[in-house]
Amino acid sequence: MIGLVLIIAVVVVGGAMMSSGGRNTKAIAISPVPTVTEDVQQSLAAFRGKVVILDFWATWCGPCRMEIPSFIALQNKYRDQGLEVIGVSIDPIAPRGNPGGAPAVAPFMQSNSINYTIWMVNNPTALRGYDVSRGIPTTYVLDRSGQIVRTYLGVQPQSVFESDINSLL
Repeated sequence: MIGLVLIIAVVVVGGAMMSSGGRNTKAIAISPVPTVTEDVQQSLAAFRGKVVILDFWATWCGPCRMEIPSFIALQNKYRDQGLEVIGVSIDPIAPRGNPGGAPAVAPFMQSNSINYTIWMVNNPTALRGYDVSRGIPTTYVLDRSGQIVRTYLGVQPQSVFESDINSLL
């Protein structure tokens, strides 16, 4: 009996995924405060089925700050179609300013009305699989299966990300 129930459940879930093209249409709650991730790759598992802009940044980084309004606009425009913007703050491992480090991130999010997920990393091993050694902002565009399709170093115009998004949604 349990086996039959399991088979039916697999068929129903599989059918639902096929009818949606394997897309994750469930809205992901966005925290108004940053959360710590111990492993960016593992944390991204919750976003499978979404197109993801993964931006590595810091509050003290001028070029990073320049891109944030574009990410806010893209999140507003494309979230209902399956886009999720995620900012990964390196402030805790590269503190600058006063306040610096992790205490700077939440007030920065609030004062800039950031409307997308912000993670913080407390140690460099959390960045495994993502290279930020050449500088920030470093931004990755991931397809719905979680594969990296584009990597950008430095500030990019909103139109660059919009082109990527439109080809992946």
